[in-house]
Amino acid sequence: MKHTLIALVLTLYAVSATAQGSRFHVYCDKGEKINKLLNTIVRTNLPSPITITVSGACKESVSIQNSDRVTLRTLTGAVISGVSKDVDAAVTVNNSSFVAIEGFLIRGGANGVLCEGNSVCNLTGLTVEGATNDGVRYERSGGVLAGNLIENNGFRGISAVNGSKILLVGGRIQDNAQAGIGVISGSEITLNNVTIQNNALEGLVALLGSSVRIFDSTIISNGSSGIGLYSQSNGSLEQTVTGNVVTGNAGNGVFLRDLSFARFEGTNTVSGNSTQPDVECAPQFPATRGAGTVAGTTNCVEPEAAGARKDSR
Repeated sequence: MKHTLIALVLTLYAVSATAQGSRFHVYCDKGEKINKLLNTIVRTNLPSPITITVSGACKESVSIQNSDRVTLRTLTGAVISGVSKDVDAAVTVNNSSFVAIEGFLIRGGANGVLCEGNSVCNLTGLTVEGATNDGVRYERSGGVLAGNLIENNGFRGISAVNGSKILLVGGRIQDNAQAGIGVISGSEITLNNVTIQNNALEGLVALLGSSVRIFDSTIISNGSSGIGLYSQSNGSLEQTVTGNVVTGNAGNGVFLRDLSFARFEGTNTVSGNSTQPDVECAPQFPATRGAGTVAGTTNCVEPEAAGARKDSR
């Protein structure tokens, strides 16, 4: 009887099952639940890949656990609204490989999207808003974020913590109640053509031995420094096409302290920030390379290149 019921559920949800994997459709406006289908798939050990297309307004905290090659997508702008503002994320991915989430408006939850437990989460074309804490949070996990809008969340727009490694391509992180992006505790982040604007504190902050690489991105009008590098963190601003622009922030453009390091290569405009100089080295032994090449001011002092030193003999 139990197996018959499971088979019936899969039959009701399934669109097709092919050599390329199984495909399902969830109609939230008809009372169907994403979690019910996910749980059934796990119990039946349905082989990967799994593609689930969602329609309608879904009021549930979605949980993808112990799964491999799952795609959750919408072609109609479906909404996932987290039901717990203090405990559960609107979408949680745990101990799962190559999970793709595409196209949704994700609203509310303790976090909007939580990717944890050594998972790989690729997020594309999402709007994530209204979370109590972080809009998107990676813990000991990684992935690619492409073309997302992360806005109006109660803490950071994006946090990468505890050795996470993520790539951002395109998209905007704006109007969040703390920093736009936080990179913390040995995490790594690469940005390419990303806009970070109007966040209450730093546009991007890196702490505790974390690394940041920024290509052709714009960091403007944030409530503190555009980029803050603290406690042995390092940042690299590089040009592939247009270079980076860091301007109009309430703090410095780039602020370094506590054994942190910044490198500037190619064309970078770090100017017009409210706190001067635009690139500031605090006295706790930070270091830079190329700060004098940016279109802005700096108090950072760099040693002369070996070939430029005068022979003092």
